[in-house]
This record gives sequence, structure tokens and C-alpha cells, in this order.
Amino acid sequence: MKSYKYILGAICSISMLVSCDDHIIEDASWHSWTPGMVYSTNGDVTTFEQCIEKGNTPEAVLFYVDSSDKINGKAYAVSLHDNHAATFSNPDTIYVAQGTSADITTFDGEANTTALRYADIDSPIAKIVSPRYFIPSVAEMYMLYASRYLVNPVIEQCKGDILPVDDETCWYWTSTEHSVAPSDRACRFSLYSGRFESEDKHYPLPTRPIMVIRLNEGE
Repeated sequence: MKSYKYILGAICSISMLVSCDDHIIEDASWHSWTPGMVYSTNGDVTTFEQCIEKGNTPEAVLFYVDSSDKINGKAYAVSLHDNHAATFSNPDTIYVAQGTSADITTFDGEANTTALRYADIDSPIAKIVSPRYFIPSVAEMYMLYASRYLVNPVIEQCKGDILPVDDETCWYWTSTEHSVAPSDRACRFSLYSGRFESEDKHYPLPTRPIMVIRLNEGE
């Protein structure tokens, strides 16, 4: 078992992978973005009040905006809903490493989820994630944990599933395999305590999908 403090120092210094599937912002409006703003189905990012005033449909809530370019100009948003409990690896198969980085300090959930989607051994948690979203890595889950009290009131306004910050029994799968035993164990994360630990891949846990938006690099 390890504490989230282990990765706190890495949050501001480790670069993350860039995907051609990122949502790209073409203007400078992101300069006013803050955690707690709403991402709508049409791509708008506004306050909740503005979202409703415009008649938009909320889809996700921002929980991190890289306004100082610490992690390559990214914004993260968390889905309004959990995905149901599922196993990391198909429980009807043998244990095998599935190709994630197993690095707890890296913002690579998107690449990890891609690896899980196309691994030789099926990953049930990857199969149920919408193509727009991915399963966060340990480092990305910590960023969500750090913003939990900012995003929860907005998630509730959007009639979503609030993050279970008061439930010490609730754990989520991350997309990070365990570095010591990647064939049979992966990392789970508690939004109650900010801790992560290894878990058997055949054990069912929920996931909380997130998305990434690449900010305007021309600014």
C-alpha cells in the first residue's frame, strides 16, 4: 500500500502523452477556465449557470486546467457518471501483462486505456468506456482527488454521480498495472483517502472515466 504523497511531487513535472484523439481548443477562451466549469455535449466549456442559460447539455466537469503549461497544456474533465463494476482483465482467462506503463507518476491513462482496449486478453473495464473517455492513471486519479470538493457540487447540479469522498469502502480501478506484478495485479484508488494499492485483476471495481482537452498551442 502506498500513499498519494508519493506522487504529489511528480504531478507538476512529468509530461503526458499526446493523442490525435484529443479535443483541441481553437481559441483563447480556455484562459478563463477553472476546475468546476462544465464541458457540454457541443464542446462548450462554461459555468453551470451559463450552460443552462445557453440550453446546453452538461457532459463532464473540469477538474484540472494546465494554465501554466506544467503538463503540456492540457485540461481534464471527469464524466458525470461512474461506469459499473467490472474486472481489469477477463476473469475467464489466465493472468497476463496487458501493456500499460505501470508508472504511477505518469499522466498516461489515455495510452493505457488504448493498450487495454487492444490487448490480447480482454479488459472489461476498457470495453465499457466510451471512445471519448479513458480510464485515468494513478497520477490522473490523484489530480481528480485533489479537486474533489470543487467538482462535486457541480456534478450534483448536473444530476451526476458525485464522487464518493466520504465512503472509505469505495475504490476505483485505475488504468495502471502494478509494477511489481503487472501480469496479475493493477492499481486501485480511493477518492476517500487519496491512497492507491494493488488489486487482483479479476476483482470487479467501478471506474470513473475522464477526458482530456488539448489547449491552444498557438497561445
